[in-house]
Amino acid sequence: MKKKIIAGVCLALVAVVAGLVIWKTAAGNREPAGEEAALYADSVGMLTGTGLGTQNRFAGVVEAQNTLKIQLEAGQTVKEIFVEKGQSVEVGTPLFAYDTEEMGLKLEQANLELEKITSSIDTLNTQIDELTKAKKKAPQSEQLSYTTQIQEAQMSVKQEEYNYKVKELEIDRLKKSLESSQMNSTIAGIVQEINETPSYDNYTGEQQPFMSILAVGKYRIKGTVSETNMMNLYPGMPILVHSRVDESIVWTGTVDSIDMEKPISNNNGYYMEGQENMQASRYPFYVTLDSSDGLMLGQHVFLEPDLGQEETKEGMWLMSSYIVQDDGDPYVWAAGEDDRLEKRTVTLGSYDEETDTWEITDGLKASDYIVWPSEDCKKGVPVYKNTGGMMGGMMPADGEMLMDEMPVDEMPIDEMPVDEMPLDEIPVDKEMEDAS
Repeated sequence: MKKKIIAGVCLALVAVVAGLVIWKTAAGNREPAGEEAALYADSVGMLTGTGLGTQNRFAGVVEAQNTLKIQLEAGQTVKEIFVEKGQSVEVGTPLFAYDTEEMGLKLEQANLELEKITSSIDTLNTQIDELTKAKKKAPQSEQLSYTTQIQEAQMSVKQEEYNYKVKELEIDRLKKSLESSQMNSTIAGIVQEINETPSYDNYTGEQQPFMSILAVGKYRIKGTVSETNMMNLYPGMPILVHSRVDESIVWTGTVDSIDMEKPISNNNGYYMEGQENMQASRYPFYVTLDSSDGLMLGQHVFLEPDLGQEETKEGMWLMSSYIVQDDGDPYVWAAGEDDRLEKRTVTLGSYDEETDTWEITDGLKASDYIVWPSEDCKKGVPVYKNTGGMMGGMMPADGEMLMDEMPVDEMPIDEMPVDEMPLDEIPVDKEMEDAS
């Protein structure tokens, strides 16, 4: 558990430092000359894990751990299909049968061609014998001509012998196909697709299988992640799987792989990550479950990295680097009235050496905002609160919530956080600005 908490603290630390650099760069570009630059402040609830947090969430769907994909034998046609899409099958269930009549005709034709090759070889060997006898009786001036003819005939024999072997392999394949003209399932599962007309995947270019069967009993989760959030996942990372219906229902697993070879198209009209020409590539990743009890094939879920948020310690624990401990009482730099910086005395409890955190028993609330101690920290300096990430734990990452699932009607108008954006930062349409 402590390792998970350490990972969570490290991730929060990296996020804070990165956010500070980005904000200072942006703030430096827009602060008027002569005005004191504001300092970047984070929520105590976010830093200590007592708030909603900023965990990325990813959309996922339950799929079979194994899939049987059946391709048709080259040159063969299907006579009859015994199953249909969505049907359950067991090991040995007949799936389809090849057209044996056509294969029988091909076998007869192949046997005729084999006999023809055999006859050709016999004729060539007879010709070689006759040329050899004639050469012995021919004058010296004709020896070269006979030698050339014999060599050409010998080369023709070798070619026909090669053709004979190829035709034998073809006949063996046809015989085996006739013997196994009926295809049976080798796994227990559900028929996922039947492609009677040959087709190709629009995104990968791979030929679609004639029939696919999803194995039942063993499930995994297929999630999607954008390239901008790829750094938040890695093979072996612990994952929490949340039910979309009931947040309290949670499964655990680990990231098995991230498939960089097959990007997912965004041109399906269901979700949007910004302007069309600025959409980030998205990739599938797979989660192996510790247990799939209670999950159903095709069920949609939410995924998030398991950083110990399900096993948090009691109390408020703050990274020691935020706390100034000089000769006097320990304090932090906090956002006070009118978002101005002030020293806030805090009371410390226990110290956790594993995570380098102090328990705060008095002086701070989860709703407070604090600043990383630096030379810029002075009483009265303006503070910029980072409020953009407070809903991070409640929304899927990368805009992964489908358009038809956005709860736009669940938030009353009078509760929308319109006051969280400074007036001078509200985007104004250029045409409206000109009109005014």
